[in-house]
Amino acid sequence: MFLPESVSKLSRFRSIRYRKYFSLFALADEMDSKVVGIRDRCFWKHAEFRNEKEASLSNYETKRPLFNKDLAFLELGAYQTLNRHYSSHYHTGEIKHKLLGSMPKFVKIVEVGPRDGLQNEKEIVPTSVKVELIKMLVSSGLPVVEATSFVSPKWVPQLADAKDVMSAIQGFGHCRFPVLTPNLKGFEAAMAVGAKDVAVFAAASESFSRSNLNCSIEDSLARYRDVALAAKNHEVPVRGYISCVVGCPMEGAVPPSKVAYVAEELINMGCAEISLGDTIGVGTPGTVIPMLEAVLDVVPIEKLAVHFHDTYGQALSNILLSLQMGISTVDSSISGLGGCPYAKGATGNMATEDVVYMLNGVGVKTNVDLGKLILAGDYISKYLGRPSGSKAGIALSNASKL
Repeated sequence: MFLPESVSKLSRFRSIRYRKYFSLFALADEMDSKVVGIRDRCFWKHAEFRNEKEASLSNYETKRPLFNKDLAFLELGAYQTLNRHYSSHYHTGEIKHKLLGSMPKFVKIVEVGPRDGLQNEKEIVPTSVKVELIKMLVSSGLPVVEATSFVSPKWVPQLADAKDVMSAIQGFGHCRFPVLTPNLKGFEAAMAVGAKDVAVFAAASESFSRSNLNCSIEDSLARYRDVALAAKNHEVPVRGYISCVVGCPMEGAVPPSKVAYVAEELINMGCAEISLGDTIGVGTPGTVIPMLEAVLDVVPIEKLAVHFHDTYGQALSNILLSLQMGISTVDSSISGLGGCPYAKGATGNMATEDVVYMLNGVGVKTNVDLGKLILAGDYISKYLGRPSGSKAGIALSNASKL
């Protein structure tokens, strides 16, 4: 920035003040070249300043009041220019209300890390580590933590200790601990150890259902009707998961009508909540919208949850979109653990830390302590011997070490 010689000579008297204004204008120049006009008017407003290249101290003293006036104008111009960019009509709240006004004030986070997150691990995680992880997740304020699954150890050996885990976490605060029960045998085993919430797992893709559940969609729904009836008799709520709501690793794109059909069947059999899972993470806002619209025709919005995988980096975008459509329950996994053992390349659940960080940023309450959540993510990541899958978790952990 060019400075008049008179200003240069007098810098010893006003250097600090000048630097303040010049810094403001340097920033403003980057945003709006029109500020040059304001700057020039300030310095060249009075011809005597332009012509006085050898201004004396006495002359400076005589013109000091006039120069103070110029400084005031300079300051006003700088702040008006910056204010125009940061708090003009772009900051009236209209755009924020338009984009975020439809979002819920509170979002329930369903943590799926201990079950969906760890089930893929090849090395068996000790029961004590799982229990400690669940304890840390509960202490962060999460209202729901999916604890384990009562499935055959042959299919998911990582969760063979389901009974021991459930016995160890009894009395862990007021948190709910749903468990996956794919059939009546699993349901009865869960009831035997005091489970108070259960879940069933269906698919919107016929091929995926046969590959993952070893039965057709219709056969799986018939099986779940028995579980739902037994749960009703025990006054236990059932959560219904639907996988492949956008795409299938075998069939490709899944029609929204298929997702809506399975969702309606689960609701009709008595499921209290339906979680829509993008199992292979291919969904984008463009494909998620029609799927949600189809499901919302048959399921009340308060009974819907979303479960997005971040395989293609789209999970947060899809979550934000879902919230804008009015959904207020989001599944996520601590440190981004897990995916689906039967869908190649579908690793990468959405990290709970990243979801909470985003929700904090847009003013949506979760009642979850992000700091404690990050500690839980660090704990399990260190045990597994790899970096956290949460970008917010890594950034905030690194910042705390500075």
